Amino acid sequence: MDMSTTPDRFAVVIDDESIILAGMEIMLDTWGYQVLAAEDVETVLAKLPGCPLPNVILSDYRLRDGWSGITAVRAVREACGVTVPAIILTGDTGAELMAAAKAEQIRILHKPVQPNDLRRQIDSLIAVG
Repeated sequence: MDMSTTPDRFAVVIDDESIILAGMEIMLDTWGYQVLAAEDVETVLAKLPGCPLPNVILSDYRLRDGWSGITAVRAVREACGVTVPAIILTGDTGAELMAAAKAEQIRILHKPVQPNDLRRQIDSLIAVG
């Protein structure tokens, strides 16, 4: 990832399935985003210093090593020092997840997510800022 110039749009993506991660990275790239994509939170946190402030964080809900999308978003936000807009992509529809996401100001999109729906959600989050 070349950060020699500051991108207009920068996204952080966390998903422990490499094929999904690659697809998200390609899709966001075609939408004009520079992307920091990783299969785990530790990698994101290690690469984040020196990067621009993200416009959005996208995370799967169920991650490796005891991480959830909620804790991943919280960690990235803490590293950035601001409440970066975030979306968790999940098949989980439990009330506990919904309540936790609402408390953390994180949007939930239920899988399967259509690209146009994801793009609308990202655009709307960034517009609200």
